[in-house]
Amino acid sequence: MLVSSIVRFNAVNQMNNSAFGMMQASNNLLNAANNKNNAFGGEHDLAMLNKMDKKLSMDLLTNQLTYKLAYLQEKMSKKHENNEKHSFSALA
Repeated sequence: MLVSSIVRFNAVNQMNNSAFGMMQASNNLLNAANNKNNAFGGEHDLAMLNKMDKKLSMDLLTNQLTYKLAYLQEKMSKKHENNEKHSFSALA
């Protein structure tokens, strides 16, 4: 039971970290789009903006995938913990 609880806490922690990463990537994308007129000028800077957009989009997708995997891990460990409680109570 202790191991499954630790796994669940780790999964929840990973979910929180991924959600924070998604928020940061989203905010950075919005800031880059809002400041494109002031901070970027010319063809070279538009290429840099495109590069930033690709990187931040990949960060967002990576964090979303990590969040979903951690959610499923937490869900499975919760199910395992509940099954473990039932089997333990049956023996007691």
